[in-house]
Amino acid sequence: MQFFVRLLPSRDLLTVHNIRWLAISRFFGDLFFYSTVIVLFQSQRGLNFTEMFFMESIISASIWLWNIPTGIWADQFGYHRLIIAGRILQVVGMVIFVLAHGFWLFALSNALGGASIACLAGCESAMVYTSLPPEERETRGTSAFALLTMFSSAAFFLGLASGSFIGAYSPTLAVAISVGPTFLSLFAATRLRPIANPDASAAQAERVRVRDLLHAALRAMRERPSLVGLSLFESAAFTLGLSIFWYNQPYFARAGIPVAWFGPITAVAQLLALLLTLMAPVAQRRLGTRLTLVLSCLTPGLAYMALAIAHTPALVALLVVLVAATPAWREPVVHNELNIRLTNGSRATALSALSFIGTLSGVALNPLIGKAGDLGLNMAGVSIGLGLVALCVLVPFVVGKH
Repeated sequence: MQFFVRLLPSRDLLTVHNIRWLAISRFFGDLFFYSTVIVLFQSQRGLNFTEMFFMESIISASIWLWNIPTGIWADQFGYHRLIIAGRILQVVGMVIFVLAHGFWLFALSNALGGASIACLAGCESAMVYTSLPPEERETRGTSAFALLTMFSSAAFFLGLASGSFIGAYSPTLAVAISVGPTFLSLFAATRLRPIANPDASAAQAERVRVRDLLHAALRAMRERPSLVGLSLFESAAFTLGLSIFWYNQPYFARAGIPVAWFGPITAVAQLLALLLTLMAPVAQRRLGTRLTLVLSCLTPGLAYMALAIAHTPALVALLVVLVAATPAWREPVVHNELNIRLTNGSRATALSALSFIGTLSGVALNPLIGKAGDLGLNMAGVSIGLGLVALCVLVPFVVGKH
């Protein structure tokens, strides 16, 4: 970790108290050791494949349900309190996940997980942005978000690189060990400090009414409709790209890659994602926001389409790594673009409302992604790849010239 921190051009951002503890909390919160054996673990606990994929729908529905309420509460009670609440829900959900047998306990665990994500999504982004000095937010926002993404990628890499060995011994052990980091993530969240609203005057210091927050968020979206488009773009790109973590295994199997290599190959993808995240601020400065976002969709889109005709192990592994890793620099760029266009008074509410709307594109795409897989791996590769390439056309409409 210290090696990658030294590589980060903006590592001085770790001296900012809240950014440092958010990064630590994000690292432990994303450190899971069961990713490569989750199917085996859930099948041993009584779930079939239909129920496993339905769990993803439960997470999405929970996020959708709680997005706006958690954003309002964050603007009312403070970003740090909602982040702590999100980490508490994550801990409880993980404990239930370890103990779950059968559909309903897994469903409860995933519902809590979705609520946790809803608490964290807008609050983490808003706290990072408002923790920066006002004069540095536009110029250093992408670097700050890249820092957080880097810590997430490092956690995913560590979990994937070691989780396969733990899971080979016992899938249950891999899940149980993952509970520990969630407690450390909660501890790190408790170290966050409240942030005063930079625009608040003495008269505004009273608790803001829910109606006022919603009006402010809706006004921001009405005045800047590109925010809605950018949120829909991010959700669609994320959903299409994330599908590789389900389809990589059948692509690997078709190419004759041994199961033991599934985890290490995916870990390499996370390592590359980490390195690309380090480059996100540089890429944005040199290429511009538009071209950076286009490449973050075009590269995995073309790689996905190539998977439809690739059969040699080395080529399949390379293409899967490209699909999984290259979207890494999209997240910090998009988060920065959203934040620089919002006012501070209702930032978390507006971000949650945008996420609420953006989630709809993911909900609509997931059944289509699953249907493409039912029609065969070739159809999945071509259709998902074309979807990612098509998103490139939307970039000029949702991002202004930079």
